[in-house]
Amino acid sequence: MFSQALLLYRRHFGALLLTCALALLPANVLATGAVVFGIASLGGSGIPDLRTHTGQVQEKRQDLRDKPAAPVEQEMRLRQLGREAFEGGSAADGLPLWRTLAPIAYATLILVALLVAGLFLAHAALVPLVFDLLEGRGSGPARAWGVVAGRIAPLLATGALGAVIVAFGALFFVVPGLVLAAGFSLAPAIAVLETASGHAALERSWRLLRGHWGSVLRMWGLIVVFSAVAFGAGALLPPGPWRPVASALAMIVLYPLPLTGLVLVYRDAAQYMRRISAPG
Repeated sequence: MFSQALLLYRRHFGALLLTCALALLPANVLATGAVVFGIASLGGSGIPDLRTHTGQVQEKRQDLRDKPAAPVEQEMRLRQLGREAFEGGSAADGLPLWRTLAPIAYATLILVALLVAGLFLAHAALVPLVFDLLEGRGSGPARAWGVVAGRIAPLLATGALGAVIVAFGALFFVVPGLVLAAGFSLAPAIAVLETASGHAALERSWRLLRGHWGSVLRMWGLIVVFSAVAFGAGALLPPGPWRPVASALAMIVLYPLPLTGLVLVYRDAAQYMRRISAPG
């Protein structure tokens, strides 16, 4: 599976990269902007500044607003702020704990939802492109996104529901969010090539994954590793707007490989399901 995905990635790098870039670049820009704007709004809209330990948390939150970082780095820093706020016991300072944690939870939800939505759309656009390449038909980003445009309603219904579920799962120590994201991995292809959408597409993804979890988890392992590489690329630059740009560019270059692998997993899983369901 990986070797075939790597072969497609090497032979058709430009087409895969451009197709994914149309979804991944806006998602990263929006995720960075949403986190900065959300924390700034919550910090100045009636949530009192905390002194003592929680005052330090406020100062770090201000630093996060003033120095935008790569989305992956932002999520790590948001979680660190949440832990520090909890350990510091804002209730002991005379304020409810939720007033400190609410902005952190809000920013994490928005960040994860936008990044998952970007991955979902990039994955969906790769489905017709990869199938065309496998069958030897001429194709490119324009045709791929034309197919996506024709299925935009089912894709939006499926992607929005999946992104919200994964974002909530990510609030609980990250792992549940990753498991849910892996379980929904085939939903983009289902929404593009089949009639199912929304909850039905997410459920069918889990059913199709029987016997294919190993392949999907390897591809998601690559996504996690590539996310860390993207974070590292951004961290090499001075604080400022170039950090999220560098991170986004690294993701655009690297993510087409595992996303192509997920399309191939769908192809094999769907073929297997058809074989065992065929009469006789």
